[in-house]
Amino acid sequence: MNMVKRMMTWSGIAGCFLIAGLSVRSWSHEPPVAKVMSPEFQEVKQLVGRWEGTSTPMGPESKSGAVATEFRLTAAGSAIEENLFKGTPSEMVDMYTEVSGKLAMTHYCAMGNQPHMVMKNAGPHKIDLEMVPTEGIDPNSSHMHQLTLEFPDADHLTERWTNYTNGKPSESVVFNMTRVKA
Repeated sequence: MNMVKRMMTWSGIAGCFLIAGLSVRSWSHEPPVAKVMSPEFQEVKQLVGRWEGTSTPMGPESKSGAVATEFRLTAAGSAIEENLFKGTPSEMVDMYTEVSGKLAMTHYCAMGNQPHMVMKNAGPHKIDLEMVPTEGIDPNSSHMHQLTLEFPDADHLTERWTNYTNGKPSESVVFNMTRVKA
């Protein structure tokens, strides 16, 4: 009887592992449900790849310089990561996604803040994003407040960044870039 009881216990344990294993296996292989994204998200998605170009000075003490960025699709196609100045002390990351069906972006800035922007306007080949109230950012402190993306064709991109200080525009920088062909 003791032997039968042990066999039943071990077979119960083995059954639990089998069910758990099958559950994990089926969960890990289920494809994610495709989410319909906005036309503006789809437009940013077309930027996936590497870009290089030049920047305008962002103030009287700065100079024009080289700029490089890379866009990549992540999170099962629900987010786009932009990595500006990768591998430099000024490296920054932008994460584009949607909030309530509207293009949104969080800018992880070299200034140490993370303004959250949402689409304000969009037109043919142009998207304007503007900061909404963001936890941890005083509207009077220096922060990137606006971004305009312009893409006249598949191989050219202009990013117009506007910094706010004391609640109003203070400085702007423009990145003019061309797609890097593989």
